[in-house]
Amino acid sequence: MRIRGMKERVDRVDWVIVVMPTSYLKDVAMVIGGKVDLLTDKALWVHQYQYNGPDPERVLSPYKDDGSARRDIETLIREMEEMLRSINP
Repeated sequence: MRIRGMKERVDRVDWVIVVMPTSYLKDVAMVIGGKVDLLTDKALWVHQYQYNGPDPERVLSPYKDDGSARRDIETLIREMEEMLRSINP
């Protein structure tokens, strides 16, 4: 697939990943399963936190403070690095 204004072609799967709405991520992650599904849940919570910030009452966000969100963000980074190392040793 050729993207307007670019000389290079892009694989269709890469194009779909880039333009896929966030609301579809959970469905795709469930198909893949395993660690990807679990990390997607965590990433979606962090994404929600990005817009709502911490919420001590946990109505708009599952994170009561920035520290709890930070721990999940660090976990996401660490797990993604591990997954990438296993793909590209």
